[in-house]
Amino acid sequence: MTQLDKNIAFNLKRIRKSKNMSLDMLAERTGVSKSMLGQIERGVSNPTVSTIGKIVDGLKVPFEQLIYDRQEFMVMPSLEEAPVFRAKEGEYRIYVMLPYDAGRNFEIYQGEVAPGAQMESESHGENTWEYLTVVSGEVELYLEDKSFRVKTGSSLYFASDRRHVYRNIGGGKAVVTMLVTTQR
Repeated sequence: MTQLDKNIAFNLKRIRKSKNMSLDMLAERTGVSKSMLGQIERGVSNPTVSTIGKIVDGLKVPFEQLIYDRQEFMVMPSLEEAPVFRAKEGEYRIYVMLPYDAGRNFEIYQGEVAPGAQMESESHGENTWEYLTVVSGEVELYLEDKSFRVKTGSSLYFASDRRHVYRNIGGGKAVVTMLVTTQR
């Protein structure tokens, strides 16, 4: 059995049970026979793309939810273990705390900005949002012709489909967390 077959078997059974559905009910909703669904859940049958399509339509779930390896938990790295996403020596560092994954629609970064320094970011793409929280310090966020001051403990969100700039306007190092997502 391939990893994909294992994922489908595990996820099909998990999703069906979470919806309190029997195999008979699922067969009726999908047009896939009860015996075939049972074989898929046990991992003894390799479903066709057409069969997978019928199953996700019947369950009303995205295709990805059925095929991807479900991570039950993920330990976020400490700052010392986190990979550096981008840095400019003496000015800023951005760490990847939780990378993008097809099974979830967000990613989390932590940034450190030196006093008086700024970090610039291009668009994160169409229909993206960024949720910013200032952990320590004070930051001014520049979006096109607007600016917003964000102090320690405060948060804001904005459409991140455009260039934006963070500038540390405090006396010490500013630490920020940034959650980037496709959901508002």
